[in-house]
Amino acid sequence: MTKTLHRVAVIGGGTMGAGIAEVAASAGHSVLLYDISAEAITRAIEGIRQRLDVRVGRGKISAEQASELLARIVPATELNQLADAQLVIEAASERLEIKKALFSQLAEICLPSTLLTSNTSSLSITAIAAGVKHPERVAGLHFFNPAPVMKLVEVVSGLATSTEVVELLYQCVIAWGKQPVRCRSTPGFIVNRVARPYYAEAWRALEEQVASAEVIDAALRDGGGFPMGPLALTDLIGQDVNFAVTCSVFNAFWQDRRFLPSLLQQELALAGRLGKKSGHGVYCWPAQVSPELAVAAVAPENAAKNIKRDVVTELDDVLLLETTGETALALSVQHQRPVVVYDHAVGDTVVLASAPTNPASATDKAVYYFQQQGKKVLRIADYPGLLVWRTVAMLANEALDALQKGVASAEDIDIAMRLGVNYPHGPLAWGESLGWGRVLRLLENLQQHYGEERYRPSALLRQKALMEMRHE
Repeated sequence: MTKTLHRVAVIGGGTMGAGIAEVAASAGHSVLLYDISAEAITRAIEGIRQRLDVRVGRGKISAEQASELLARIVPATELNQLADAQLVIEAASERLEIKKALFSQLAEICLPSTLLTSNTSSLSITAIAAGVKHPERVAGLHFFNPAPVMKLVEVVSGLATSTEVVELLYQCVIAWGKQPVRCRSTPGFIVNRVARPYYAEAWRALEEQVASAEVIDAALRDGGGFPMGPLALTDLIGQDVNFAVTCSVFNAFWQDRRFLPSLLQQELALAGRLGKKSGHGVYCWPAQVSPELAVAAVAPENAAKNIKRDVVTELDDVLLLETTGETALALSVQHQRPVVVYDHAVGDTVVLASAPTNPASATDKAVYYFQQQGKKVLRIADYPGLLVWRTVAMLANEALDALQKGVASAEDIDIAMRLGVNYPHGPLAWGESLGWGRVLRLLENLQQHYGEERYRPSALLRQKALMEMRHE
């Protein structure tokens, strides 16, 4: 338990509030759990009790430890009861006007030394602190759901937040067994900003009928190494919740096209097809997701003649190329021969796209080539950048933009994306390993193909690509 923050108050008896209260109590703090609804507090404490019973049953903690933890959580039905708290964590409604009014009240009730923090995932800490007495003590403590399980906490500083407060909160989070990252209060902070392309590129592929939802998800999960496909993940989060966060970030960035929401996702939200919680979203739940794998091809004669592995592979008259953001058709016209492009793959699954002018035998040769290497093959329509490569490039580009604008350090950005959304690699480390020049080329080709600002490379990406070229 931290030495200076003995008593913690948590505002909000919902899922996040209850989870945060459990985390603080587990660390030995006396915790006041406040909600305007006494029933909400009762439900929250009962939920904590049930989770602790499961842990006791699994031998993770003793019954005595569970009882002691519960005893440290005290219900509070009046805001005045929080007057002696040294740290307040607000996890109430995601509405700015409600939070501003609440923090103004807390500033009057609590001591000037009390740290006032919000668990908001997207609202401005600077705006919440505006008008609060001693705004230097107002910060963000953004936990991830479920709070007792997820390691990451974003420690968010507003314009007035003091460095001493950030450091104290940072050390507190470490003492609670969590991994803190520091970031500035900008729309979406780190995770909800940098993660937008993961969802956006999947929605675009689905809208353009490049492949079924199952294939898109399988490509990112099994080919890209992500723990869950983006479309299945939005079903799990809730289409209404995920769409609202995207709209919030989009509007907060003055409707920058990089964060453009999906009309298809909006349709699902409007229809009440919210995903797992409603039983129907992109998938029907419980979902039975099985990717449509390519049928094994008949082995053509003289199938593969390697010229340069991972650069150009000749399969008789067919060119097999890793995508650089151009369509297979454009490359086929350029080279005057059949072209099949393949995606970046970290797992045992490879995504292929053929030029629509190719004979069927050209695709068969490519499928057989990868199957001979023990790979599963997913086929999609001819699509620039395919699925994994363009998604990773967009994630790396957004991470670089956040880095250049001082949102967080490179280390904290990568830690946040690995722990907050379980990416297999931090986007900055991933981009560096793939090569900044290759990332830049892919985005420039996408921008040329679509004629959209959405794919514009960040200035820092251009700089890194030039520096990479200089050292070659």
